[in-house]
Amino acid sequence: MGAAVGSTAGSTAGSGPASAEQVERIFEELVLKHHVTGAQLSLYRDGTLTRCAAGVSSVRTNTPVTVDTAFPYGSVTKFFTAELVMQFVSDGDLDLDEPLSGLLPDLKRATNPELGTATVRQLLSHTAGLADSIEYPDMRGPSYRRFAAVCGETPNLFPPGLAFSYSNTGYCLLGSVVEAVSGMDWWTAVDSCLLRPLSIEPAFLHDPRPRTDRPAGSRARVLAEGHAVRAGDEHAEPVDHMTALSLAAAGGLAGSATDLVTAARLHLDDRNTFPQRELLPEEAVHQMRESVPDAEPFGLADAWGLGLMCHRSGEEAWFGHDGAVGGATCNLRIHPGRNLALAVTTNSTAGPKLWEDLVGRLRAAGLDLGHYSLPAPDAPETADLGDHLGTYANGDLHLMVVTDAEGDLYLTREDYSDYRLTIHADDLFVAQDREHDALPIVGRFVRKHPGGPVALLQYGGRALQRL
Repeated sequence: MGAAVGSTAGSTAGSGPASAEQVERIFEELVLKHHVTGAQLSLYRDGTLTRCAAGVSSVRTNTPVTVDTAFPYGSVTKFFTAELVMQFVSDGDLDLDEPLSGLLPDLKRATNPELGTATVRQLLSHTAGLADSIEYPDMRGPSYRRFAAVCGETPNLFPPGLAFSYSNTGYCLLGSVVEAVSGMDWWTAVDSCLLRPLSIEPAFLHDPRPRTDRPAGSRARVLAEGHAVRAGDEHAEPVDHMTALSLAAAGGLAGSATDLVTAARLHLDDRNTFPQRELLPEEAVHQMRESVPDAEPFGLADAWGLGLMCHRSGEEAWFGHDGAVGGATCNLRIHPGRNLALAVTTNSTAGPKLWEDLVGRLRAAGLDLGHYSLPAPDAPETADLGDHLGTYANGDLHLMVVTDAEGDLYLTREDYSDYRLTIHADDLFVAQDREHDALPIVGRFVRKHPGGPVALLQYGGRALQRL
């Protein structure tokens, strides 16, 4: 395992608890403890940049991870898409509250009229009532127009503005919005309007553009492979990232932990020291982290803004985003007032355990990172749990709650592993993957009214309707 630590030129030592050496030592220990294949940590604090790299980018090649290795960001891609959208809002090319039907004319003829009434603000905040994902044959070329047409034929989960439900579909529709207002596909827009001006060399899981259409100087970055660690086994197996081309604006970006911290510097109070601050005006920065009323992101965060989740720690608020994609994980935390941004990338399904442990260790060292804590369920219920059985759907995602011959409950998905399910007081549940070394899923069932039938299943910020 190799590690690298460095500071930005001309900067002074960061103030406050948890020195750079402590952060590096804790990070290295936890990468080994959790058998993470490869990982990066980048910490910007009051002018000082600390960068760490550990492990290998692939067990096939044993290529060491460097501070510049590109890791899949998964859903942290949404942070960049939101910054891109807010650039167009700041330039007056886009109105946050304009209905989609005015931006995407094809939606005026859609069989789902509710979609056309949703706004850009609702897409950014996951309150447009859209399914998490929609499966259809991959796009031919880098156009999101076909994706928008498919969305127009898909029913909403609920009317726009009613509630929160995390949606990759909403961010792919933002790719359509970017295409409509800029005349560029999402890949070219995020590349030329945001990444390159930040001096970030773009990396995508899929880039459908012909090389002749890419900006001058483009080069392919080494991308870390995904890996799975099974329960009780220290050895990692390579796995595919499994992200379709159509999900690019929601989860198709890759880069280093330092690239993430660079983009996050636009959101810190010392942004006046950042040469690229004009890319995102201060008003847009504040809009992104302003909590949306009536949005309860159960299972993900304490509140949600326009592309940023909010974690509250006492009276303080931390912002950021988390992501995961086939065998890779990513976490970003931002504290504007402390001028602090921290990012961690991994190429392992053990990444979430590393992150959970890292948060606790850094807090013990005096760095109180904002972190959402799920409710801790009491002992499992022993009453009749039959009213929870059935199928729950969110777009093309279908989960089944079933029982076996011994009466044990399972949360299952076709072609995926079964999760052992226990139900607790207040209809909270815990689902544990029996095959992979992963954190348990904590969610809840929601009833139509107290004592009434179960209507929804919620986990990870997603709402699934009972069929």
